[in-house]
Amino acid sequence: MSELPTVSDAPCPNCGSRLLGRFCADCGQAAPRVGDYSLRTHVAEFFDQTLSFDGKVVRTLWTLVSKPGVLTADHLRGRRVPYLKPLQLFLVVNVLFFVAAPKMPMFNYSLGNYLAFSPPSPALVAGLVQREAGSADAYVAYVKKFDERVESERKSLIVLFAPALALVLSVLFAWRIKRPDVPSHYGEHLVFALHLLTFIWLALAGWGMIIALMAGRAPSRAGVVAVGIVAVLLLGAVAHAFLAVRRVYDLSVLRSLAVVTALALGFVGILVAYRTLLFFTTYYTL
Repeated sequence: MSELPTVSDAPCPNCGSRLLGRFCADCGQAAPRVGDYSLRTHVAEFFDQTLSFDGKVVRTLWTLVSKPGVLTADHLRGRRVPYLKPLQLFLVVNVLFFVAAPKMPMFNYSLGNYLAFSPPSPALVAGLVQREAGSADAYVAYVKKFDERVESERKSLIVLFAPALALVLSVLFAWRIKRPDVPSHYGEHLVFALHLLTFIWLALAGWGMIIALMAGRAPSRAGVVAVGIVAVLLLGAVAHAFLAVRRVYDLSVLRSLAVVTALALGFVGILVAYRTLLFFTTYYTL
């Protein structure tokens, strides 16, 4: 028979309660040990917290990919323990996205890119850069400085996609009568937006990894593969959004198609606003 855990006289360093064995009976924190600071412990904790979450990561990602809309529907019905929280999932996949696809064309915003493509107007960008860096040497230094800063800023500002897309959903469904288990408040639309964007980021990360694997191959072949991948991912994203909208918002086929079309237009608008905001944020913080 195993021995019962003993009550320690030492207080819990987190909440001050007495320890029951190694763990606090009130907050659950383990008592510190010398081995807590070993490399092995740090690595084990990283994999446990980042990849395990009691199996939540795998379960959540599988449900997101294989059952469009189920994560949102379950969250709205209160079934939340089996999955990662929407924002937690979104942030984890954001990290994966920037690691797997750091130079995605859709989010590659170097100063050279801004000088070639709108928005904002390339002429406006050129004028602002000229004002900051008049000489050739100053221009080279400014370009390097800008590209380093924009790389940092784009990772921070990308989280704004979720609240912006939730606002689009709020406008689209402002007319709808409130029903149980169907999103009606902004916070509920935000949950759907987080899950939908998480899927899109996963798809883009997959695209980035495949493109990286194709690097060094014949340009013509790589181009054909890239076009095929883009087509598959685009169709997959549209199909996922359609099925998720139908399940979560309980709409007919035609209304679901209309909502997905509006979301696609909204996403493009948010992308344009993000690109513009990113430039001016970077420019004025250099």
